[in-house]
Amino acid sequence: MSNTLVKKILVVDDDENIHDIINLIFEEEHYQIKGVLDACDLEATIADFLPDIILLDILIGKYDGRDICNKLKHNPKTAYLPVILLSAMNMDNLCCSPNDTIGKPFDIMDLRQKVKASLNKSS
Repeated sequence: MSNTLVKKILVVDDDENIHDIINLIFEEEHYQIKGVLDACDLEATIADFLPDIILLDILIGKYDGRDICNKLKHNPKTAYLPVILLSAMNMDNLCCSPNDTIGKPFDIMDLRQKVKASLNKSS
């Protein structure tokens, strides 16, 4: 697990604007944010960055965030990581088990609350 004083958020979304918005939302709370636009080397990114939580878009170029979520939750090395799925899509019948979901466009306070709640549960 990473340093308890600085929580790390990994943002996996192919929209750079989402990365910028999430950085702005969490900058005053001193979270360390790393954004990736592609899920191709996600396992290596997770191993290097050691996030405390992952914000994962459902549609990431040629990747499906639901499949990625399932892989993360079934891998003993990453199963402990809270995953919050972000999407503008309908999130009924996801076929995966994220810790939470957030619709796009998202409410800033809702995002903050869900991130904090997921981090508190995983501590």
